[in-house]
Amino acid sequence: MDSTELLLIGLLLVTALLMWGIFLARAGKPGKPAVLLGIPKAMRPAEPDEKLEGPRLTRIMSWGVIATMATAVFIPAYWLGELQRQEAFVERFDEESLGRGALIFAVPPELPEESDPQAFRQAERALALGMGCANCHGGVDEENPANSALGGLVDGGFVDPVTGKKVNYQAPPLQNVFQRWDEEVIRFTIERGRPGTPMPTWGVEYGGPMTTLMVDDVINWLRSLPGNQEGPEPVSEGCKNPAKADLKSCGEEIFTARCAVCHGPQAQGKEGVPPKPAKGEKAELPLWYPGLALWKGDVRHLDRDQHLTTIRNGRRYAFMPSFAEAPPQGIVAPAYPLTDKQIDAVVTYERSL
Repeated sequence: MDSTELLLIGLLLVTALLMWGIFLARAGKPGKPAVLLGIPKAMRPAEPDEKLEGPRLTRIMSWGVIATMATAVFIPAYWLGELQRQEAFVERFDEESLGRGALIFAVPPELPEESDPQAFRQAERALALGMGCANCHGGVDEENPANSALGGLVDGGFVDPVTGKKVNYQAPPLQNVFQRWDEEVIRFTIERGRPGTPMPTWGVEYGGPMTTLMVDDVINWLRSLPGNQEGPEPVSEGCKNPAKADLKSCGEEIFTARCAVCHGPQAQGKEGVPPKPAKGEKAELPLWYPGLALWKGDVRHLDRDQHLTTIRNGRRYAFMPSFAEAPPQGIVAPAYPLTDKQIDAVVTYERSL
């Protein structure tokens, strides 16, 4: 509570006490004869003009002047703190939004069966808001936000709806999601999900459990994470403007920094193959990434120009971001674009796999 609010409360209390004192003082005075006799006001004789236009008029005018002066002082004094109050409200609203966003993203706490009402009361908000996004995308670290939403394997595995194969699905990290996407696509993904992946629909308008305010809170919290307030990992000096002889090596470096998060470190995408188990050990599940497979020549169904265009312009609602500095009209320019030479290097590397 700031000083302006304390001053306002003090003024209200002083005014209330003053008016209460006036009421008590007037209530203690003996009543007028007409009042004691119960004569209605309409039947009482009126006061003479000398009194109405004399002391009484003076008293009314004096109180009017005092009220006008008090109003003239109060309004500017209140207005002087208005900007500070508005800024404080916005700051408090933002803090509350971040707190709710973290609770929504987190996994709801577990309560033992023998929990008393007090324990439930303390965890009630987290129980009501927790949507469990952290089950797939990594937990919430309040002490070190940089360790929040680092991604992870989908809890319990995932059965591909096309092949019926059970796989370990790599949920992407969200602590740097604003490096890849603008808010429109992030909101679109949360509200509508990604068909064919473990990402379900969350928006209440599309059959999910989250209201628009809850989606706003999660987006605000994600935006506040350190990775979403800085650029992606920089490439080496030689790969900022790669020479023709370095296209493949620079392409690999840029791919690792910018593309592997979706396509996998080996560009295996949804074609990951688990290592062969040792004798007596259980076979591991294949590891899948959200992006398409680019290895083993899978990308060669595109000619080089189509390949370049795909990276430059992306496939916005097929969840492939654009990387060109100036994509066509209607496609949002990326926050951290690649140069044409860097895109050419990535294409060279991907087509060599």
